[in-house]
Amino acid sequence: MVCGLGVVLLVLGLFIAPQAPQKDGIAAGIGIAIATNTIESRSLAVSSDPLETIRVRSSAKSKPAETETETETETTEPLQQPPLKLFLMVGQSNTVGHGFVDVKDDETGSFRNGTLEHMVETDPETYGKLKTRDQNGTVRWTERDDVWITYNRQYNKVTEPESNQQGPLAAGFGGDQTFQKQGKPGWNPKNPMYDVPGHEIGPELGFGWTIGDAMGKQNHQNEKGGVEILLLKVAWGGKSLHEDFRPPSKDSDDLPTGRYYLAVLANIRQTLSRLSDIVPGYTDDRGYEIEGLAWNQGWNDGLTDEAAFEYESNLADFIRDIRTDLEIPDLPVVIGVSGMCGWHLDQNKKRKDRLNAVIEAQFAVANYPEFEDSVASVETRDFHREAMPYSPGDEKYHWNNNCESYWLIGKAMGEAMVDLVLWREAIRGGHQR
Repeated sequence: MVCGLGVVLLVLGLFIAPQAPQKDGIAAGIGIAIATNTIESRSLAVSSDPLETIRVRSSAKSKPAETETETETETTEPLQQPPLKLFLMVGQSNTVGHGFVDVKDDETGSFRNGTLEHMVETDPETYGKLKTRDQNGTVRWTERDDVWITYNRQYNKVTEPESNQQGPLAAGFGGDQTFQKQGKPGWNPKNPMYDVPGHEIGPELGFGWTIGDAMGKQNHQNEKGGVEILLLKVAWGGKSLHEDFRPPSKDSDDLPTGRYYLAVLANIRQTLSRLSDIVPGYTDDRGYEIEGLAWNQGWNDGLTDEAAFEYESNLADFIRDIRTDLEIPDLPVVIGVSGMCGWHLDQNKKRKDRLNAVIEAQFAVANYPEFEDSVASVETRDFHREAMPYSPGDEKYHWNNNCESYWLIGKAMGEAMVDLVLWREAIRGGHQR
């Protein structure tokens, strides 16, 4: 679903203008569930009952109705910020992100093609905003003052809820702890800073800048302080939807609900309990609203026939189940398709067929009638860049470690998310097609 300019102009004010958040899970006039702060537990895979239900809802409170009086008096209400807007980013290693930020060429000492540093140097009109000069004259990566991020950043076999990196959105929230030391399997000699915090990006940078520019207070000030955004990024490398993120609806004796599906819920729950530690000035009476989920995953399901050809059914159930567990039945979901190999897939026909099946499934789910105007798939194959020397690395499954690819993926997913969220706000405000 793509909203036209007229729809965006119509509903932009609806999203940004402060409105009394709904109560008891009922949206104004049309009975759509909204998030509240009731939380029950479906937290960890180690739970005695792995399918115990978690309820994660928005803590935003409705303003009590004022009693009418015969005497008219003018009152000035204290300014109150709108609820914090949360966006979930979930997936495997291309949500983790392995775009090399600042790797230099061994011979010339220049930043390699496709690093974020090279992008800023060669296209300052587009990417110059990503760097800023502070009061001391030091040039550093720009930190947004309206978009925050928390990221689990874990070894890919750890599922306990953690936030190992958080702060204002800036370059450097990619990589994980999986291959952090030289000599470990997967260590990449082409980038000695591989998986060291601050030296890699994923789609969060382009996604967060796009969401922030469209909705954040930095560009859309209003009388109550504007909107602040939190990206809740939860991702592990090398994980499949078929097994690791397997949704509860697909639970069976042979393939139970995935540990990493449960870990996503546990991470959400933990984050919601400590928002004041992540976003400066946040207080519980301000509230929050979970606005959408960005899903970027698929490579591992393209490795086996069974996983590839069940991907469509598994993804549809994943969306249904995550909406049920969050109690947000109209939660916007954006899918970044698995286009890391571009339009010219691997020459191995079997592998090509499987990855094509995953991509076709990712597009098909967004066209389900039940997901109309609430799920969108984003084409990403155009963002493929060839390996070195055109990119800073040669990991084709990680977009050849090209930061431009990761930026464009995040930007495209952010644009699709803005359309879905603004359209939902228009529907809740009583505007129809």
